[in-house]
Amino acid sequence: MENNNTIEDPKQRIQMIADALGVTVNGLWKLLGYKSNSVISSIMYGKTKSITAAFAKNAIAQLPQINYLFLIDGKLPVLTHGEIQQVQQNMIAPNETISLQQIAAKLDVISKTQIKILKKLEELDKRK
Repeated sequence: MENNNTIEDPKQRIQMIADALGVTVNGLWKLLGYKSNSVISSIMYGKTKSITAAFAKNAIAQLPQINYLFLIDGKLPVLTHGEIQQVQQNMIAPNETISLQQIAAKLDVISKTQIKILKKLEELDKRK
């Protein structure tokens, strides 16, 4: 079953991604960084009944403009851009680790920024 905002058939989703990227389904595996077409073929010929999270994560790592929710659930749009694309990449970044020192440094910057904002707000209040 499909509605205007969801494509349930994984084969149709793969075809729509290929179309949006301007390639054939047979050329999609190369763009996704696979060594052969077997993963795409297993979806297209029904051997794999759904698109896995691992497939989706790999696809986003290779082609960040692909909408993760479209791959997993069929929720349109096919491609993303801007902020959504950045958030998506941040969520599935490939095993990036951040040290406690890096976290502390970022929190320090946030804290200093908040203090500056509060001081400016106080100055504005005094002017009223």
